[in-house]
Amino acid sequence: MSRGGSGYDRHITIFSPEGRLFQVEYAFKAVRQSGVTSIGVRGSDCVVFITQKKVQDKLIDPSSVSRCYRITKQIGMLATGLPADARSIVQQARHQAAEFRFTYGYEMPVDVLAKVLADKAQVYTQVRPAAIPALLLVSTATAEAR
Repeated sequence: MSRGGSGYDRHITIFSPEGRLFQVEYAFKAVRQSGVTSIGVRGSDCVVFITQKKVQDKLIDPSSVSRCYRITKQIGMLATGLPADARSIVQQARHQAAEFRFTYGYEMPVDVLAKVLADKAQVYTQVRPAAIPALLLVSTATAEAR
């Protein structure tokens, strides 16, 4: 992926002669360089997210670093990658969930939220790919089941 004046990495919609989209490859490289591994495991009655807590700088308070976010009372998100992209995706998810709740009067199903976020990510890929893999978690446990 040399930048040597080829011009194939200037826009997201320009393919190289090899059929590659360099901007997308750069986003994948940014995720790999973050050096954080995250795993989600689903059991018969539970879901577990595991991630590394990596503080980027000594001046950052370790208690302020988190990759787990609450979207609604029942939906959570684990976002790994660039922190700025993670905040953007989380903000979009919270907005979509609140708008759905206001419009329809009940909580947004997690599959609908995932589809909306994927559709937005596809549209924004035409501008700049987000370097953020995200896992959504939903809790459907009621007070009686606990």
